[in-house]
Amino acid sequence: MTLHQHDPHRILKLAERLLGSREKAEAWLDHPRVQLAGRTPRQMLSTPDGVLRVEELLTQLDDDLRLGID
Repeated sequence: MTLHQHDPHRILKLAERLLGSREKAEAWLDHPRVQLAGRTPRQMLSTPDGVLRVEELLTQLDDDLRLGID
C-alpha cells in the first residue's frame, strides 16, 4: 500500500495554487531549474522520483513564499 501518491496532475494543481494562475504554473513547469540539474519540472514528471522532486521543490517554494523569501 502506498501512503502517498505522486500524481503529475496534482503537481499542476499545487503549482497553480502557489503561483496564482494556470498560466504562471505552466510557465514555471516549463522553465529549467538549477535544482533539477537544468531540466524543467515538466520533464521530471515522467517518473515517480521526478514527480517527488518537483513536489519537494514546490514545497520549498511554498515555504519561501510564506517567509517572504524571493
